[in-house]
This record gives sequence, C-alpha cells and structure tokens, in this order.
Amino acid sequence: MPKPWRFHRAPARRMDRPLAQTTDTADGVKSRVRGEALNVGFDAVGFTAAAAGADDGANLNRFLAEGRHGDMTWMAGTADRRADPTVLWPEARSIVAVGVNYGPAGDPLAALTDADRGAISVYARGRDYHDILKKRLKRLGRWMAETFD
Repeated sequence: MPKPWRFHRAPARRMDRPLAQTTDTADGVKSRVRGEALNVGFDAVGFTAAAAGADDGANLNRFLAEGRHGDMTWMAGTADRRADPTVLWPEARSIVAVGVNYGPAGDPLAALTDADRGAISVYARGRDYHDILKKRLKRLGRWMAETFD
C-alpha cells in the first residue's frame, strides 16, 4: 500500500474541443461537468444529492461541541446551513464536490529529521489554496451556468 504522502497531481486533461453534445440525462450532465472540472484544474470530482443525511446535523453539532473546529468560529455561526445544504439553497438538487491535491511529490515528514531546521506545513507552502480554489470554482460555475442555463 502506498504511503499517504505519495500523492501526485493528476495529469491535466485539457479538452481541445467541446464535449460532445449529450442529452440532459444525469449521466450525461455528470460526464460533462466532470470533464470541465478536470479541465479547469481539479483533481477529483464527485456528485451527491443535496439532501442532509439523517445524522448530519447531530454529527456536526457534536463536532462543534467538542471544539474540533478550533479557531474557525464561523463554522458554529453557520451550522444550520452546513448541516443541510437546502437551508442555503432550497432549490438545490445535487452537489458537485471537487478537490485539489496540494501535497508535495516528496515526503513532507522528511524535514522533521533535520533538527536544525524548521518544517513548514504542507498547506502553508506555495500560493494560498483559497485563492486557487476560488478562481477554479468561479470558472467551473460560470461554465455550468452558461452550459446548462
């Protein structure tokens, strides 16, 4: 089994031509959205229903009560819409979940063996991932609105 730090960015999947026209079946839409999400630079794409699971609210409340959200106080202030996506957007039927691997190619724990040097957390290296993700999300959202509106 590979070590968890052995993640590498997926190769870019650029599309030189538009996706073939598909009918508006769920599989056709998912295929087109997945293709565009990979095209704009996401490494993982998934889909789920925009419905809260039976235990989602209770699990989130327990997480918050245990203080597991640390300094992210905004999580507690927005718990109602985090527990159920339809609170934020009642018309939502599906959720597109995307991910980007920002891990390094090498073992980030190797830096810990050099006691004379500090180690910088992987998420804090390079450009701020909030800025990177925001641009990609906006690009994907714009494409979805233009394509399916």
